[in-house]
Amino acid sequence: MADTDNPIFGGRYELFSRIARGGMSEVFLGRDRLLDRPVAVKVLFPEFATDSSFVERFRREAQAAANLSQPNVVGVYDWGNHEGTYYIVMEYVEGRSLAEVIRSDGPLHPDRAADIAIDIAAALAFAHGNGVVHRDIKPGNVMITQSGQVKVADFGIARALGGGTDDLTRTGSVMGTATYLSPEQAQGLEADPRSDVYSLSVVLYEVLTAGPPFTGDSPVAIAYKHVQEAPVPPSRYNADVPHELEAICLRGLAKDPAARYGSAAELRNDLLRFRAGQPTHAAATDVTAYFPAVSAAAPEAAAQAPTAEPAAAPSQTAPPRYQQPPPAPPAPPYGRHGGGASEYGGPQYPPQYPQAPPPGAVEPPDRTPMWITLLVILLLVIAGLVFLLVNDRGEPGVVTEPESTSDVRLRVPSVVGLHFTEAERELADVGFEHVSIEFSERDDVDENVVFQQNPRAGLLLAEPNDPDNPITLFVAAPRTLILLPNVVGRTYEEAEATLVAAGFSVERIDVRNDNLAIGLVTEQSIPSTEQRPAGTIVTLTVSAGRGEVEVPRLAGQTIDDARVTLARLGLVDRVEREFSTEFSAGTVIRSSPDAAEPVERGSVITLIVSDGPEELVVPALEDFGTTLADRIEAQLVALGFTVKRTAREVSNLDVNTNVVRDISPEPGTVLIAGSEVVLHMFKPPAVLAIPSLQALETFDPDGVEAALTELGFTVKRRTQPVAAGDPADGQVISLDPPPGTDIRINYDTITLVIGEAAPEDEGEDGEEEADEAEPNG
Repeated sequence: MADTDNPIFGGRYELFSRIARGGMSEVFLGRDRLLDRPVAVKVLFPEFATDSSFVERFRREAQAAANLSQPNVVGVYDWGNHEGTYYIVMEYVEGRSLAEVIRSDGPLHPDRAADIAIDIAAALAFAHGNGVVHRDIKPGNVMITQSGQVKVADFGIARALGGGTDDLTRTGSVMGTATYLSPEQAQGLEADPRSDVYSLSVVLYEVLTAGPPFTGDSPVAIAYKHVQEAPVPPSRYNADVPHELEAICLRGLAKDPAARYGSAAELRNDLLRFRAGQPTHAAATDVTAYFPAVSAAAPEAAAQAPTAEPAAAPSQTAPPRYQQPPPAPPAPPYGRHGGGASEYGGPQYPPQYPQAPPPGAVEPPDRTPMWITLLVILLLVIAGLVFLLVNDRGEPGVVTEPESTSDVRLRVPSVVGLHFTEAERELADVGFEHVSIEFSERDDVDENVVFQQNPRAGLLLAEPNDPDNPITLFVAAPRTLILLPNVVGRTYEEAEATLVAAGFSVERIDVRNDNLAIGLVTEQSIPSTEQRPAGTIVTLTVSAGRGEVEVPRLAGQTIDDARVTLARLGLVDRVEREFSTEFSAGTVIRSSPDAAEPVERGSVITLIVSDGPEELVVPALEDFGTTLADRIEAQLVALGFTVKRTAREVSNLDVNTNVVRDISPEPGTVLIAGSEVVLHMFKPPAVLAIPSLQALETFDPDGVEAALTELGFTVKRRTQPVAAGDPADGQVISLDPPPGTDIRINYDTITLVIGEAAPEDEGEDGEEEADEAEPNG
């Protein structure tokens, strides 16, 4: 997508210039036209938009970050699909990534490094509290705003804790950046909050030393080191790293998750103790306890180390068991004077700190002639004496390395604790021509005394007199101390107003709290019994309450829309499917818990999603294993059909009325679940008793026939001679069969016997005719 396309997504988000490009997406500076604010829009590359796994991972990023509303987390506002292009709308952060800061500024001051780690840990603690593990913490995913605020971004491979099967990143697969992977992630095991603690500790190590603890030629080589090797303590590369901060970093790098901090909040608390000058939990433990395999191998390595090496000078800063480094090659891309990086491992370490030999390694026998050995020892002793004479206070001084080029390289001396004018003179004496002074109020340093320097003492600078990168001295200025007011228990607005009025700056962290109402301050970073200079930042921990929300009404929404709705409320979705004739495929039928029920943020909401109507095939009668209608109907209902019965009447009275003779539609027909299937059976004829003529209240043949026909009988007539003048002449004399007899309707016939008198004037012929007619009725 070209920068000049300037597309508008959904009529709302207008895109401008591209500001970042990653492995599966690119980020554009944009504008929310509805709210008229700048936004960052992450757009999935078109080649991945057709791959369901990449789209799902992209959706997971939006879902994982949408429910994390915390000052140290880059906010996610929206996500969607516009004409086949998937995008996420995020908070626009104006600043630099921590990776850029490290490349340009080199190792940061330990206090600043700790502050950055504290903010990252706050973001992770909030994410973990909401059931989300980041799994890809690295400097490139940490933004530093122009005001110095820390923001954690890119939850692209995050996953929910206890969220069930994750088809994207299931156990056994490795996702993340090799340089910052925890040992368990490198082995393809499940990641948990302690995995983020490990990755954050790698970031802290890199901030302190300008390089990660492990580098290699390939991701596999780096992952192996994460699992098998112990890191070199950060103070070996940066002598300014305090023991307490180094112990915190190394504890977070423990191979065994159980030996690390149990949570990001626990790591943050130890960092806060360090910043407050209090004893830390990590410093109370021997760091070798975090790497038992390495510490156990140390005696064997020491036994095999060469013993003819001369003792190092007292001021030497090289790590123990390391040989004196050879003459240095041209300055590496390290610290503030270079941005070079290995292909996988980030910035390289300076050559004056060589890698330690592997434990148990046996060095080849020394075949150097004795006179050469003695000469080397003599030269080293002379160099050590000269070093001590020049540096009468025992602090690092100028070290002129053998020059392979015309460049002059100088090592930075320590001037912390000196009056700034004295510090300037000492720096000028050793060759540094460009020095900058910055005054700042301090409550722990005397006025006009240097309390920090940049670059750090002990660093070898390839361009020591670059006017664009002077030596900066931070000096304590006159100050006024203010007693901190107690604001715990107040609303955040009241607390902020009180602290600002007293002269302090305020930062806010929202943390879930089951006991205090939303918006109340639960903790302040500096106790009310202490004094601080005006402008000091006070971090207030504010109750976010229980974080209860109502389950939204999702019935009828598409599954994608329902997931975004839940993510915006901080809820996690789980999908179950069932057939439905009422809801089209891909739409939500209902949720569990039901709509309007209160649940806590981070709860799992089950979405029952329609697969559309189920299609069924009409079975054949022989498939049922029976011809009985009751059993066949039960089987058809269990399959999903509705059943109707029809019966055809037959003449025999003993017919089996529960036997199915046929089924329709015919077997093999495909129907939608719920369709009607008809069972065809036989039934016996209806039987009625013949009523009496008195009950019919008439003897007239037409009247009797009409009454019997109305009752359902079949009627026929026959006559019977009666005497002339007999009242029965022309009337029904009797019924055949007689009244009270049961006969089959539609099968049996009732005969009406009607009296008929012979004419009086008939002769014998007439009588003969009458006689002949009598047998026929």
